[in-house]
Amino acid sequence: MSLLGNLFGNLFGDSASDFEARGDQFAGVNNWRRAGDEYEHALEKTAAETPAHPRLAAKLDQARTRSFDALLEDIHSCIDVREFTYAREQLELARRLAETSSQLGKVEECTERLKGAGRHVPRSLPAARLAASAGDSAGAVIQPEPSPVRAVPAAARLATPITLSANTNADQTFGRLLQHLPAEEVKARMALGEEYRDAALQIAAGKPEKAVDVLQKLYLQHRECEFLIYDLAEVLRDAGRTHDAKELYAFRMEQAPEDWQAAYCMAKILWSEGAGHQALQIIEAAVRRYPRSGHLMAQWGIFLQKLGSRDLALQKFYLALQLDDFDDPGLYHTIANLHLEMGDKDKALRGYLKSLELDPDRVGTMLDYAEFLLERQRDARACMAMLDTAFRGIRKASGGTLYHVYASYLSSRAHMLLGEREMALLSITRSLEDNKQSWLTEKLESQRHAVLAV
Repeated sequence: MSLLGNLFGNLFGDSASDFEARGDQFAGVNNWRRAGDEYEHALEKTAAETPAHPRLAAKLDQARTRSFDALLEDIHSCIDVREFTYAREQLELARRLAETSSQLGKVEECTERLKGAGRHVPRSLPAARLAASAGDSAGAVIQPEPSPVRAVPAAARLATPITLSANTNADQTFGRLLQHLPAEEVKARMALGEEYRDAALQIAAGKPEKAVDVLQKLYLQHRECEFLIYDLAEVLRDAGRTHDAKELYAFRMEQAPEDWQAAYCMAKILWSEGAGHQALQIIEAAVRRYPRSGHLMAQWGIFLQKLGSRDLALQKFYLALQLDDFDDPGLYHTIANLHLEMGDKDKALRGYLKSLELDPDRVGTMLDYAEFLLERQRDARACMAMLDTAFRGIRKASGGTLYHVYASYLSSRAHMLLGEREMALLSITRSLEDNKQSWLTEKLESQRHAVLAV
């Protein structure tokens, strides 16, 4: 009988034991959907009267139950990060797979959350996931960070400093500095006249110290202009006068307790000075006063991430996405990087794609996504396609030398994976020529040696 079984297995495909063994392998890595498929094939090849049939039926039931639970968890995660279209599609699949009243009840729970467009209070995470383990990375820089609502100051957000000369058209350049702001903010800043314009141009030229006196004067004359407070504080900080900037934020927190951004900025400047504990205290107190502020919640998560508390940081990020229509591409990028650190490639992929959906021109996200495609997916051609888009974005911005260096480095690695040694050498040579960052040199040299060794 054993010989006949092997003969039939070879003639007509895998035997029931082969399917069961593969199912056990998939179950061992918690891939319950694939495990269920294998157990189902095994059951089809097993006669009902044999002792193996009940065992396989029990394994199939377990795989289906666990697969259903994993699908629901995935749907909740999609709702947490506001991927509503994908969540809706998965919800239809879950509804078709539901077999018991308990499972149908869980589907309805997901449906109710989805109807609220992600605005319901999020599910409580298991206690084990809330345990924060402080690491040694308190000084690490986590990029990108979510952007505040206000641009403070508007001019300081240019990628590269402008050059002022006698031929500079001040009005045109000032208009270009403000083009990313809402129309009402542009109008308010234009109304402050040539003094504010000239101060903004000095900031854009990389000379914040020349703008301090003008902004102080304007602030005293126009105390009703809230954005002047933040412009002035930001310029004071850039000019090295952080103590004065903190005093201005503290004054704003005392005079206008309804304004959450003063606490947000104060916490960030304290963190940059190494006063992490004090920064956390300010953020936590601010969240209690403004529980609907997504920016405060996201910044809390960033502080926790820098301290190494990744699970708790993710909880804060997902909470932030459900507050005040907070839809920040930088936060989705940060979530993607964090999921990647924790080994969840699928959620990392969704984070990168969501960030690029919200801001298709975000070069930093393009580069991280390209590296993800290269390292985790081993898809060099998809990586090259993303890098082509990134290079166009870098050229369009007329700046971003570091971005260009890293994009060329990734391009070299992708060409190597495709077996294109000459192009790989050209890319890494260009990257080394443009590089001005000492911390990146070792990585680039390592890639050059790898190319030359082929």
